[in-house]
Amino acid sequence: MLKQRDAMMDNLKALLLFCVAFGHTLDVYKGAGGIELYFMKYIYLFHMPLFAFITGYFTKNLEKARNTAVEKCFIPYIIFQGVYVIMANMMIHLGLANFNSDVFNSSLIVPSSAFYYLLAVFFWKMFAKDIMILKHPVIMSVFLGLVISLTKINEFHIAYGAVFSLLPFFVIGVLCDGEIIKKIRKIPKVLAWFVLIIGIFPAVYLPYAIHNVRMTYKATGFNNVEGIIYRLIFYIIAIVMGAAIICLMSEKRMIFTRVGEASILVYAGSTFLAPHGYVLLDKMFLLSHNRILNIVGIIIYCLCIILICSVPVFLRWYNNIINMVNRWIKK
Repeated sequence: MLKQRDAMMDNLKALLLFCVAFGHTLDVYKGAGGIELYFMKYIYLFHMPLFAFITGYFTKNLEKARNTAVEKCFIPYIIFQGVYVIMANMMIHLGLANFNSDVFNSSLIVPSSAFYYLLAVFFWKMFAKDIMILKHPVIMSVFLGLVISLTKINEFHIAYGAVFSLLPFFVIGVLCDGEIIKKIRKIPKVLAWFVLIIGIFPAVYLPYAIHNVRMTYKATGFNNVEGIIYRLIFYIIAIVMGAAIICLMSEKRMIFTRVGEASILVYAGSTFLAPHGYVLLDKMFLLSHNRILNIVGIIIYCLCIILICSVPVFLRWYNNIINMVNRWIKK
């Protein structure tokens, strides 16, 4: 008998996948300041930490996680990152995408794209068993998350900093079980909404780089002491806001539930299509000339691409391709 999927978790992943697409698209327009910047700062306070938590939550069989890490994480990473490098180079060469070209790196080993997260998941699953035998895995992971950004090697940090800086949320997810989730969901809804509203203040008043888990402290303009303090504040905010979102998330199946069910494919699709597709639309229709129209356009565009990428037939094609590749390379 097939185990029934957790609709609440799929809905949660759907929200976070929208935030990924939304954040990537907003990144193009944040330089102008204003509402785009604050929207981006707000969602980045919780969406990647909560993603790491969910990854840990579904990593309970640590031996199985290690045994399947290559085929489920590393091989997809190589495929997606390889295609992304080709596509990004073409768009930059044609002058269609000069955004973030200063940090783009045409490398499989040092990813500058959003696929860094797949690489992080690969390392987490490979070493989860070793991490969880530590006496205090949460304390150790927080320590590693704080000290990783002391390095001055920014290219290394762009590629692998998130492995350590998001590690505490993965570890907390591994330690969390269904009973803890039930307790979180018993938090008064009014309190949860209050937390999310209060989250507007750090998004507006704290430095933009507080959420940056891929850049060194020096690269984001902090000295080491400031960087450690701000990252600790970020950890606390992310945990509190993440708990509030879990508390409020619906348990009912809806049209966006399927987005969470196809999470890896939607993550990949949104990385390819956001912001690239929207920037092309903007060049044609000049959407960014009106700030409100631009925000509405980005929201509609991101909702459309995550729904399109979650069409079941695409997930079947993806699984067939990945299975075929794994059969080619495995003994």
